[in-house]
Amino acid sequence: MMIAIDGNTKLVYEGEGCFGYGLSPSPVLSLATFIVDENSFQRIPMGIDLFQADIVFREDSFDPVTRIRRGRLYKTPGNQPQEWRVIPNAIFQGVAGQIQMRLHGYDSNFLASDRHKFSNALIALGSADAYTLWRVVGVERIITGEDLLTLRARSSLGVLPELNESAVPSDALSKVNETLAKLNEAAYRAGPESIVDRARDVAQWCIGVWLAHQEKDPKLRLVDLWDVAGKVAEKDYAVIRSIGRGLARLHARNKPNVQEEKNTRPVTEDDAEYAIAAVGMLLRELRWAI
Repeated sequence: MMIAIDGNTKLVYEGEGCFGYGLSPSPVLSLATFIVDENSFQRIPMGIDLFQADIVFREDSFDPVTRIRRGRLYKTPGNQPQEWRVIPNAIFQGVAGQIQMRLHGYDSNFLASDRHKFSNALIALGSADAYTLWRVVGVERIITGEDLLTLRARSSLGVLPELNESAVPSDALSKVNETLAKLNEAAYRAGPESIVDRARDVAQWCIGVWLAHQEKDPKLRLVDLWDVAGKVAEKDYAVIRSIGRGLARLHARNKPNVQEEKNTRPVTEDDAEYAIAAVGMLLRELRWAI
């Protein structure tokens, strides 16, 4: 199947072989970029010109509560615009019968060879100055022969609680905010390895500061995450201790020597989501969350 867009009216057409009909209402279309590593973020298109896009995402449904989005991907076949014969949308164009138009066309068949990229892929929707990140959690072939993707938002929204700054020791507040800001930034602009790294940084500093305040020993702020978590009393603060050590272990999996020695699997998107959720739980356990 193909879709095509009129550069002047922004009306959308659907069809096959450069013959189509007007869609009403027009679907929501977004620039789409596959994110395979951190360098991929540099390939997100600049500006708002949809017609410069290599791939577009056509939204079929969106649930803001579950942050689930369903839709299809289309790829430009090359030369644009194309000559199309279309049956226009009479409501908007007031024309009956077929007419010839020069439209910007996109074809779902051009992505058939890229289907292996869909499994557990990350897709950026939007332009470089305004985009969101989405995980592909399902792909199904529909009767038109297209792949219908189910996407789930990848972000820290709703996971990291608001920091209660009055509960944090004042001399450590600036660095707490700094580490949390870097984690938030990574959630939107980095791969899972970087997210785990930044979550580890938050946990190390927060547990170190909290324990140093409890024990009145400032040197505890400098202790590595695994060791400082081990100093937390397991009887009274088992969750804090477990979160710290869990994130320390997960962070170690980013190291090639640990992967080789322990034969561990690579860090995944699911691990990144866990790391963000663990930091949120840690802040609540420390009583630093509103």
